[in-house]
Amino acid sequence: MKGQTPGGSRGAVRRVLVVSQFAVSIVLIVATLVTTDQLRYLNNRDLGYRKDQIVALPNGGDGFDEHYDAFRTELLRNPSVKNVTRSSRIPTGRLLDTQGAQVQQGDSLVPTDIVIKNVLVDHEFFDTYGISMATGRDFSKDVLSDDTAAFILNESAVQMIGWNVDDAPGKILRYGGREGRVIGVVKDFHFESLHEAIVPMVFYMGKNYNRTRMSVAVNPTNMRQGLQHIEEVWKTFAPGIPFGYTFLSDSYRDLYQSEQKESELFLIFAALAIFIAALGLFGLTTFNTLQRAREISIRKVLGASVSHIVNLLTREVLILILIANIIAWPVAWYLMNAWLAGFAYRVSPSPVAFALAAMAAILLAIVTVSSQTIRAALLNPATTLRNE
Repeated sequence: MKGQTPGGSRGAVRRVLVVSQFAVSIVLIVATLVTTDQLRYLNNRDLGYRKDQIVALPNGGDGFDEHYDAFRTELLRNPSVKNVTRSSRIPTGRLLDTQGAQVQQGDSLVPTDIVIKNVLVDHEFFDTYGISMATGRDFSKDVLSDDTAAFILNESAVQMIGWNVDDAPGKILRYGGREGRVIGVVKDFHFESLHEAIVPMVFYMGKNYNRTRMSVAVNPTNMRQGLQHIEEVWKTFAPGIPFGYTFLSDSYRDLYQSEQKESELFLIFAALAIFIAALGLFGLTTFNTLQRAREISIRKVLGASVSHIVNLLTREVLILILIANIIAWPVAWYLMNAWLAGFAYRVSPSPVAFALAAMAAILLAIVTVSSQTIRAALLNPATTLRNE
């Protein structure tokens, strides 16, 4: 029995195929788990602003600027509407407007090569979005100079300039053709998707025609009532423009549509690969039990138990699964790190994902071969030896 090598070259080819199929399955299982983990992280991360109760409205068209204040006042008459703001861009959008800045160093303004992205806002922007101040104050309607000579920076901009956050209010800044003082610093928040790192940003007041994006904070407990009220007011002030709205939370999810589809594809291909691997393993087990039928019968005649025979036949399969894991793990690690590199904020591939993939492969292998090995172990040895 020791001199036998059951299966020959055909058995070797089958083993290589089974190892390859299980290695692919393990890689795809890991990919499914890691992408799901990253998507969960994206959905649960604190963005630094509220997104779940913000409704974005379209531009009101020509002449709407003149009536915006009345439009806003009418919206706020309904308690379902918490606040209304207007800005040049809204979170989840791309920050495209950049300019250089001159900053105060000592008693003079010094040109810098720092690129700061800007958003034109109104007095209600930060309150509507629930963005927190790190230091200083928000824009105020009671301070006339805020409209023309005031800036609010984010923490990243202050750090890039080289100022201390607590000392930034009162500093002079020249940016975008205006000169004024920094009145406050907001905590960093994710204006763009988590593919991008938080960049230096400056916020300042703009004219209505520069602030074309409207955002409405709606009480989540009265969302339907709030939307109905917004539509009614919209039809009064913008009768020629079809009413439409977008939930900011939907816009945020749309940022990761391609990743969501990739995760779903990984799951589908993983299921397909597992099915193919199971078929291959079933075929290999059938082939092995037929090739080793005489050996099994002799072992039983010599007193081997059913459990011993089952363990003997299963051991080789588990060795193949071990080899598949050894091949799959570094491949999966490399591929998942390459995929995650597309995010500035990301999880690390969890060892749990690799352990679960290995356990799934082992469990699948045991379930697949158990019926064949038990049947072979229970076969009457006299029948097998008589047919030899």
